[in-house]
Amino acid sequence: MGERGYDRIVRLVAAALAALVFLFLIAPLVVLVTSSFNQAGSMAFPPSGLSLRWYAEVLGSPDWQVSFRLSGLLVLLVVPTTVVIGTLAAYGLTQGSFPGRRLLQGFALSPLMVPEIIVALGLLYYFHGVGLVNSVTGLWLAHSLVALPFVVRAVMVSAAQLDPALERAALSLGAGRVRVFLTVTLPLLRPGILAGAILAAVTSLGEVAVTALVAGANTTTVPLRIFSAVQYQLDPSMAAVSTLLMAASVVVMVVADRFARISEAL
Repeated sequence: MGERGYDRIVRLVAAALAALVFLFLIAPLVVLVTSSFNQAGSMAFPPSGLSLRWYAEVLGSPDWQVSFRLSGLLVLLVVPTTVVIGTLAAYGLTQGSFPGRRLLQGFALSPLMVPEIIVALGLLYYFHGVGLVNSVTGLWLAHSLVALPFVVRAVMVSAAQLDPALERAALSLGAGRVRVFLTVTLPLLRPGILAGAILAAVTSLGEVAVTALVAGANTTTVPLRIFSAVQYQLDPSMAAVSTLLMAASVVVMVVADRFARISEAL
């Protein structure tokens, strides 16, 4: 067998392995989405029949409506908070030159390296002392803390690609530093900012560990309600909710990548 034959075998094996990995990743999602249309009241796969009854039940449930509104409100609070703080932090940590910069970079990304349950316990003790347990404010701060490192990391990728000559040129033409940042720097950071915003939204929508410790009966988000419900019953309504959240995330990411090429910052 010649060299071409070996190369062909290697390519075929690599393609087969890639297909297996892709199948391993996509199979649970396919089962989940398919089960959400199950006519029966169980999570059996394949479904015995197709029906939209579980979507109607979820969207018509007052409890689920409250959780959807709360999760949506948290996204609207978390995304602007983390984008503003994360963008400024990422730009300063990437373009700045000061003692301790590397240390601050590690500190800004430290929540990614600490087990989430440890972060949740720390927030629980702190929020209990200041009266923020079972409050929207507490969830807002907790979700922002968890999502902030993702925004910082995404914006740092775009900030590292900035050409300092562009900012110097604008300054030499008489523009102030604030105007340069708003009119020159921010547009160049847009892919990273949008990527960070999407990551923050997805993180907030899927957050369970921290939410379970700092939330309460009056602040039950969608993921927390799913987590609580599956402990007592497992019906296709859980799959329907998960499918809705997944579809919303996919649509937002596809649209954002279409107009801002956020994949370059990920």
